[in-house]
Amino acid sequence: MTATYSNGESLVSNGPVTLEERYKMIAEAAYFIAEKRGFSGGDMAEDWRQAEAQIDEMLREQGRLPALATEEIERRVAAALGADPASIAKEVRSITLDALTRGRLDVDAVKRVTKAVVAGARAGVAPFGERSGEALKAAMRGLDEALSGAAEAAHLAIEEATGRTKEFSQQGLKQAVDDLATLQSLFAETLQDAARTTQGAVQATFQQLAEHARSSGSAVGQRVKVAVDQLARTVKEAARDQARKGVKALRHEAALFAGLAAGFLQGIAARLQSKVDEKKR
Repeated sequence: MTATYSNGESLVSNGPVTLEERYKMIAEAAYFIAEKRGFSGGDMAEDWRQAEAQIDEMLREQGRLPALATEEIERRVAAALGADPASIAKEVRSITLDALTRGRLDVDAVKRVTKAVVAGARAGVAPFGERSGEALKAAMRGLDEALSGAAEAAHLAIEEATGRTKEFSQQGLKQAVDDLATLQSLFAETLQDAARTTQGAVQATFQQLAEHARSSGSAVGQRVKVAVDQLARTVKEAARDQARKGVKALRHEAALFAGLAAGFLQGIAARLQSKVDEKKR
C-alpha cells in the first residue's frame, strides 16, 4: 500500500515508523500547510496540530503508527484522572483505544496496554485521598469499555468467517480460541495484580473491582465469552469438515479470519478506530 503526504512524496507501507520519522513527517507537513497560505497569518501551533492529525490518520490507515510507549500511556491516564470526574471514563477509554489502534495488535500488546492504563490510573489517583475510589472506578470502567470494543471487533471478524472454516486449519482455530480466552481473564487479573502492589484505599478499590469482575463479570468478559463460544463451535465444524474430506493442511492459514496474526485478529485496530471516528461525528 502506498500513500502520499503534503509534499507529494510517497510513503510505502513496510512496518511502523519510528518516533523520529513521525516527527519529521509532521514537521514537513506543517511546513507545507504554512506554505499554502504564503506563510502569512495563521498559527504555527495550529499548523502542527493539523499536520499531526493528517500524518497520524495516514499512518493509522497503513498500520504504521508507532506504538505508544508504556510511559506515555501511563502519563496520559494519570493526567486524565485530574479532569472533571464525569469525563474520566470517557477519557481513559479514548486513551486506551488510541494505544490499541496503533500498528499491529496482538494479545501481548493488549496486555501491555492494559497494565499501563492501570498503572497510570494508580498514579493518577494518588493525590485524591478519600476521592480516589470513585475516580479509580471511573477509570477502570473506561478501560473495560475499551477492551470490550476489542473483543467485539474479534467477534465481528469471527462472524464474517462463519462458513469459511474449510480455509483454516484446526491448529489455527484452536489458537484463536486460546488467545480470545486470555482476554476473558485479563481485566480481573490485572486489577488483582494492582491490588497486590498498592496500599490503603486504592488497594481496597482495586480488590473490590477485581472481585466484582470475577463474580459479576465485566464488559470485556461478557463480550469475549460470546466470541469464544462462537469460535469453539467453528472449531468443531472445521474438524468435522476436515474429517469428512480428509483435509490435513488448508489453503488460507495466513488469512485466518480475514487476518489472524500472532494468534490475534488484524483488522481489530481498523474496526476500533472506525467506532471512535463515528462517535466524533
